[in-house]
Amino acid sequence: MAEDLARTENARQDRAASLRRLIARIGQIVPVGNDRFEVPVGDSVFDRIYGGHLLAEALMAAAATVAEGRVMHSMHCYFLRLGDPSLAVSYSVERLRDTRGFSVRQVRAEQAGKTVTLVTFSFAAPSEGMTHQWRMPDAPDPESVPSRDIELMEMHGAELPVNAGVPWPVDVRHVDQRPWDPAIGDGHHRIWMRVDERLPDDPLLHTALFVYASDITMADAVTVQHPIRWEDLIAGRGYFGASLDHAIWLHAPVRADEWLLHVQESSRAADGRGFTTGRFFDRAGTLVASVAQEIFIRKVGEESGK
Repeated sequence: MAEDLARTENARQDRAASLRRLIARIGQIVPVGNDRFEVPVGDSVFDRIYGGHLLAEALMAAAATVAEGRVMHSMHCYFLRLGDPSLAVSYSVERLRDTRGFSVRQVRAEQAGKTVTLVTFSFAAPSEGMTHQWRMPDAPDPESVPSRDIELMEMHGAELPVNAGVPWPVDVRHVDQRPWDPAIGDGHHRIWMRVDERLPDDPLLHTALFVYASDITMADAVTVQHPIRWEDLIAGRGYFGASLDHAIWLHAPVRADEWLLHVQESSRAADGRGFTTGRFFDRAGTLVASVAQEIFIRKVGEESGK
């Protein structure tokens, strides 16, 4: 019991340290003129720059060009190249449109003169109108579900798989099938997630951290429906995988430091591409966001096209 408590506390502290590094990094976006911004080289838990990281930084750059009071309500991106964690990233913002109610920005994340990610954000001023939503599915309390970090450390100890992403700055808890389970699943998953540290009441910071977290588990709903194990994909053992695109619709203010239930499913895979959709609910049952993503998976040695 004492060993379990120590492991849990160590994992929490590791996540908190990773979160502080992430917040410091996205807060280091420096304007260099003409709606261009730069971010210095930072640490990475992968052999590439995690897509959610690029999106969070792109959001911070775009928001710096938008009138106060307007908040992101949608985001659409293409991941064009794998980001190199050893290189700095620059962000170029194009002001596509400003109206009385909306501001639209396109952001290019670039490394060594090449576009890595292309993102369009739409920001909206507060307004009133029609309201409805689907009911939140039943789920056990997040406190009753083990943390992903703890489960992985119990399985692997200090010898974690390559690209395992530990420690994430986000506490991820799988309610249903784990992506490393050997059984073939149906691709319907519920996942609780939040950051451990209590954060200031900064809506942009919470949105950026949510954007970061929204990309973490989307591939799982695809891979579990096939004899592709999570470790094989992330470690490049027989397979290569990467996100092709990612979209978010933010329906209500979101807090990254409070539990969110991600209900995700993959309805289709074809031609080496898997499609996943998801809905995020807060503990009060409010549907705060919807997401969609297509991922690319090929056997190593096949023509990749990525």
